[in-house]
Amino acid sequence: MADPTNFGHDRLAHLLSDRLLKVPRFQRSYSWDDANVREFLDDLENARSGKQSYFMGTVVLAFDIEDSSRQLIVDGQQRLTTTAVLLVAIRDRLAELGKHDHANSVDETYLRRFELLQEQRVTRLILNPVDSPSYEQMLAGETAAPAHPLARCYQICKKHLDDLTPADADYKILVDMVDQLERRVQVLLALASELAEAYVIFETLNDRGAELTTADLLKNYLFSQAGRDYLGLVERSWTSISSRFDKADDLVKFIRYEYMSHYGKVTMRNLYKSLQGAIGKTPAGIREYLLRLERALTFYAALREPDNALWSGVNTDVRDSLLANRRFGFESSNPLLLAAFRTWDTEKAAKLVNKVTGWSIRSVIGGKIGGGQSEEAFCAAAVAVATGKATNQDQVRSYLSHIVPNDEDFVQAIQAYGPLSLGRAKYLLARLERQIILSRGGNAEGLPDWSSTAVSVEHILAESMSRVDFSSDDEFGEFSTLRDRIHNLTLLEKTLNRGLSNKPFEEKRDTYQKSKFTMTRDAGEPETTEIAAIRERGRKLARYAPAAWPL
Repeated sequence: MADPTNFGHDRLAHLLSDRLLKVPRFQRSYSWDDANVREFLDDLENARSGKQSYFMGTVVLAFDIEDSSRQLIVDGQQRLTTTAVLLVAIRDRLAELGKHDHANSVDETYLRRFELLQEQRVTRLILNPVDSPSYEQMLAGETAAPAHPLARCYQICKKHLDDLTPADADYKILVDMVDQLERRVQVLLALASELAEAYVIFETLNDRGAELTTADLLKNYLFSQAGRDYLGLVERSWTSISSRFDKADDLVKFIRYEYMSHYGKVTMRNLYKSLQGAIGKTPAGIREYLLRLERALTFYAALREPDNALWSGVNTDVRDSLLANRRFGFESSNPLLLAAFRTWDTEKAAKLVNKVTGWSIRSVIGGKIGGGQSEEAFCAAAVAVATGKATNQDQVRSYLSHIVPNDEDFVQAIQAYGPLSLGRAKYLLARLERQIILSRGGNAEGLPDWSSTAVSVEHILAESMSRVDFSSDDEFGEFSTLRDRIHNLTLLEKTLNRGLSNKPFEEKRDTYQKSKFTMTRDAGEPETTEIAAIRERGRKLARYAPAAWPL
């Protein structure tokens, strides 16, 4: 049986002087922003001015089984790291003021100590692999990479100290700051015998998650319930998963989508509690969940990356759909697609990707995507796929029928849709171009890649046109409405578009005839074009939409 956890009071800087500490490898990196650091410095200054103690919350430590001389920081990393950086800045300012003995004392007491047997200085606080290089540079008196949060923290601390100590005689303010950190900044310390027990304590103390992301809470829950035998697996698996995301918010999105692919819609607020219930508290349940999450990440990464290796093994071309999903910001369908890739064979799921993108295009143009209604529908479809109630595209669509417009409504909606960003316009025009060619019995495979920089979006009536170019206010008003809609937009090779955009239509039509795009050559056929012709062009293009994105 493990030794019971010890609880007691300690002081923030005293933890650094009294122990050798280490941030676990899998722990998130230093994340305090400027406001956090300044608030910490202001609180310290206010407490000094009032000659009061300052309580900094709970610190949870655990013994490191890999290094018995060190203790691991489970909770309190941000506060301890900021304190260490502040002490580095105090050391450097003392040296600048000529107080080298004082500076050396700060360095020896709180930052680095000389180990006789090792015959070298040992860093008292070891950070994770991401933060450690920058911190070690600071300890060595070097300038860390300016973009790193630790470097920013140091700059704020140093500026604060410089302002407090403009003259050499002010060094005593720095001495008082060190004394404050050593004796008057209180923490509640919990020291666990092992890492798993430390995470149980952390989970209990942070039950409401007030300052933690769902990813932090979930990680700590997994570690607290893993048990000694599965702790290494949890560490490796969580590190592998979380390292694929640059931002904690993106990791939480993925976790939420994966949960909803099994159980249906859940709000972000209720996600953590729902995950606890779904995972359970057994080590076997923790292991099963992480393996499930890793497998889901394989498909999720592929859905975000058109060049992912997964697509080389399927015959269905999903590249246009994946690019469209990115340009339109389609995310509601992620739970459904994850459920399909988990449940169906890869080829069948890939075909659903294209179909779901088409439905999503109809839905967003029809004004049905963007609210809770679309997420409810896609999650219901995901559960149907997960439970075997929906085994093909038609059955999936039955769950989405109320958010996917029929052909007649879609034609009306696309004429009214806009204005369009250039990225979205390129995709919509490319799909309509393809359908125009197919409707005329042509082959659409030889078209230029619409997503490349070699293809641009051209305004038929120049976007720079003003009131003087129109015969009436009504015409100019209609132009202003249609200017950035599909009515007035076409695809054009970049090599043909140079210096063309603001010219009158009459000077551009010959260039349009040289284009490989059928819709562009069609646009250049009349000798002149008026706003009525642009309106009619929009109607004609809209008629191809149902076949371009079929039900």
